[in-house]
Amino acid sequence: MSLSEPFPLPLSAADLAVAAARIPAPKRRRPPLTPGRIVYLLWHYPQQVARDGAVWHWHLWRGRNDMAAAIAGLAAPPVPAGPVLPVHYLTGKRYLPLTLISALSLQHQTGRPVQPVLCDDGSLAADDLATLHRIFPRAEVIAKETVAANLERHLPESRFPFLRRIRLGYIHLRKLTDIQTAGPGWRLVLDSDVFFFRPPTQLLDFMAAEKWCFMQDCMQSYGAPLETLAALAGAPVHPQINVGLCHVRSTDIDWDFVEHCARVLLFRHGFSYYLEQALMAVLMGRFGAKALGSDYLVYPTPEQARRAEHTALHYVDRSQLTMMRYGWRQVLAKLPARA
Repeated sequence: MSLSEPFPLPLSAADLAVAAARIPAPKRRRPPLTPGRIVYLLWHYPQQVARDGAVWHWHLWRGRNDMAAAIAGLAAPPVPAGPVLPVHYLTGKRYLPLTLISALSLQHQTGRPVQPVLCDDGSLAADDLATLHRIFPRAEVIAKETVAANLERHLPESRFPFLRRIRLGYIHLRKLTDIQTAGPGWRLVLDSDVFFFRPPTQLLDFMAAEKWCFMQDCMQSYGAPLETLAALAGAPVHPQINVGLCHVRSTDIDWDFVEHCARVLLFRHGFSYYLEQALMAVLMGRFGAKALGSDYLVYPTPEQARRAEHTALHYVDRSQLTMMRYGWRQVLAKLPARA
């Protein structure tokens, strides 16, 4: 298949070989101490710290430790009345405190009992689950064994080899493959670094109207041209979709189509950190998804983070420092005390 041919045509065997060669290697929880790993730890990582600034890394480290201690000592807040609001996260031991604060912020601002549904990356231990259920008794966890069974049922490797291989080395794709194969129906999916500071009225309205929706990114981040995504979708694609917050109906997803899109994107444009966002953008375009307003902000400035006047903030990239210095503390400070 040449790059000038239409997208619906299947890729040739040679094209597929090119695309397959661009799939990232599987992630290991504890990478082996190879010569390359030693060079990274002794040379490249110290250079990265120097570029970012030691003070920046120190504030991140301190913020994470303070946040973990705050969650460990947090009394379960009172549960609001009203219909339960399920919200899905891909998370693990390292990110659980963030996940809990994100869910607490949503519960407080909606005034509804939130039910976190956590897709476990395989690292959650018994003490993590105890903390989760202490703060959110209704919480559910999709264990890695259940994830594996769901994948075999809905995305067998013989039929979806690219999606199955990509998710092994590219964790972000699991927000799509692992969460959306967990059952039929609508899902609100959040990243753990999305916090709410005002009632999310527009989001709740879109959910009540059963609309696909998304946050608007601070810039176009797809790792592929917008023209490619629109051609795949067969419809216009919003130029700045951010899937840190999205509302999706899993039963709408044609997984054969998603497999095809993944193959085409790898073949034409290579692997990108934003591949999952590109695939979701194609689906959003296909189903006429609605963009949330500018009050749902991606990448706040330090002043915007300090003031926390937006409905929701998504602390991506270097704005994670403001999340650790201000964000989680602001969320916990707003929570009502149990009588």
